[in-house]
Amino acid sequence: MQTLTDIYIYPIKSVKAINQPAAKVEKAGLKFDRRYMLIDQQGQFITGRSYPQLTQIEVQFSKKTLIVNAPNMPSLTINPAHFGQQTKNAQLWSDNVNALHCHEDYDQWFSAFLQKKCQLVFFAEETQRLVKNTNAPVSFADGYPLLLINQTSVEQLNARLTTPVTALHFRPNIVVKGDFPFVEDSWSRIKIGEVEFEVSKPCSRCIFINVDPKTGIADQSEPLLTLSKFRYSHGNIDFGQNLIPLNEGLIRAGDEVQVIIAQGARFYSAQDDQQENNKETLAIHYQGSNVTTQGDNQQLLLDQAEQAGIDIPYSCRGGQCGSCKVKLIEGEVQVLNDEGLSEEEIEQGYILACSCIPTSDISINH
Repeated sequence: MQTLTDIYIYPIKSVKAINQPAAKVEKAGLKFDRRYMLIDQQGQFITGRSYPQLTQIEVQFSKKTLIVNAPNMPSLTINPAHFGQQTKNAQLWSDNVNALHCHEDYDQWFSAFLQKKCQLVFFAEETQRLVKNTNAPVSFADGYPLLLINQTSVEQLNARLTTPVTALHFRPNIVVKGDFPFVEDSWSRIKIGEVEFEVSKPCSRCIFINVDPKTGIADQSEPLLTLSKFRYSHGNIDFGQNLIPLNEGLIRAGDEVQVIIAQGARFYSAQDDQQENNKETLAIHYQGSNVTTQGDNQQLLLDQAEQAGIDIPYSCRGGQCGSCKVKLIEGEVQVLNDEGLSEEEIEQGYILACSCIPTSDISINH
């Protein structure tokens, strides 16, 4: 029997996980999960990708307040009764979210810890955000209401690693014990406890999984490098499944995972193996630098730019933040992910260098 073993929430985006024996599943995800988030002075969201020390912040619930602790910092109490009415425009990947500003005292605490000016915002009842191309609500999670990780898949990964990792490296909401590794790839709809979930898409991984949740220290390559050797598909390195709840209800550790609808699992291989098939030489013209280089139809545009010494800004390398957007002037590319772009940007011809592969000679404006 496949079972739910652990339930995790992260009240503030990127902080240390809280393990719960049971949880209420709401339309936007687990109750209390990622309802708070830090933003910089320009409104850009702040995560452990750039500030891995965020993963060392511990949060506890005390009645209606949050008790926040971090290394070498005094304890902080976050009380919603002290929130004002001021809202802030928060940029979360390609979404602009109107969030509630919490309090200047809280801003000062987090700014002191990060050594960077920032503000704490709250996902209020009036705040709205939808999963891209759906009507499903989502809070401050990266893109989907919940993330599922199969512990058996983690064990399979660990068999390939010198230093083992835990499920928490992948910041899941739900950890299950599957019958075999990557059985979750074949799920289309499941039921856990009182709730049915659509298994929406595999979770594309980025450098955040290299951060050790116990220490907050990022490894230079693992486990992302090892995953790239056997979980690579169409430009993405996948591990875990994104879920959309189809109803609200309770889930509890020990609940059976019932597979309602199965599907064919996608094919995965090593990144290098896929890139050697049908390789063709192409020309890539970078208008901003007025440079034309030799490229191919196998590697990501961002990787090829870096190999050519062309500087294209990036952050997540997972197609979500939009930092590496460039305008396609001529030619064609295979788009692997465009979640970091708005509909208007897509119509204007923008692409994400980290998530597209040239299929012909191209010219881009970067």
